[in-house]
Amino acid sequence: MRLVLNLAALESSLAAARWQGPVPTILETTESTNNDVARLAAAGAAEGSCIVAEHQSAGRGRQARTWVSPPSAGLWMSVLVRPGDMPRDTWTWLPLIAGLSACDAVRETSGVQASLKWPNDLVVVQGSQSPRKLAGVLSEAIDDHSVVLGIGINVSLTKDELPIPTATSLLLEGGSVNREELLASVLVHLAHRLGQWRVSDHSLVSDYRAACVTIGRKVEVTLPDQVVLAGIVVDVDDQGHLVVDDGADTVIVTAGDVIHATI
Repeated sequence: MRLVLNLAALESSLAAARWQGPVPTILETTESTNNDVARLAAAGAAEGSCIVAEHQSAGRGRQARTWVSPPSAGLWMSVLVRPGDMPRDTWTWLPLIAGLSACDAVRETSGVQASLKWPNDLVVVQGSQSPRKLAGVLSEAIDDHSVVLGIGINVSLTKDELPIPTATSLLLEGGSVNREELLASVLVHLAHRLGQWRVSDHSLVSDYRAACVTIGRKVEVTLPDQVVLAGIVVDVDDQGHLVVDDGADTVIVTAGDVIHATI
């Protein structure tokens, strides 16, 4: 039997991690934690306000895909960010920051050596095999003053519960499945990475590059207009965009679905 999130244990983990923000709200079930935090944003909630649910009935991922979230089997959470006077063109980093923060937290608390597949999928990679997806991020700008970062991490899903064959979970990777510690770690790392972003600390970019296994890989990228770009990823630039060498030119990709070619 899976354990539900325990508020007292969560508060203890938050204190141990030195989290300075609001204590997350735990819901038994909801349609979407992103929708819930968007309502908090409209009501004037502070940055760092967070809702985590045991189950989402209408969870979603990037490009309106359904996000499967079995009860108590994962960390299904959303956090409010107030960008303040940060230029709008720098907001492109926010979903990447969410992915990097989740990667930081998974490595710290579970022992699983997760990596990032551009832009913000948390994956586990062995050799030249295709990445196994551990977590995803959905970033939604609500207005000029608020962004909701939704993070879904597969914690204790079994093989039969995985939504797709290329997914995985901390349990299947042999990692720790303490969700209270994982949640506290995500929040603390997110606050740290947002701080780097606000002062243009270049270590944010270098840390992302170090964690991103898409760099150096042969890929196929389905662009928003459904054109498929094939080539080798040579970098992630300072704006968080993918830089692809297609053999004839260097192409800057701002959005798209990436598939790693199997070597």
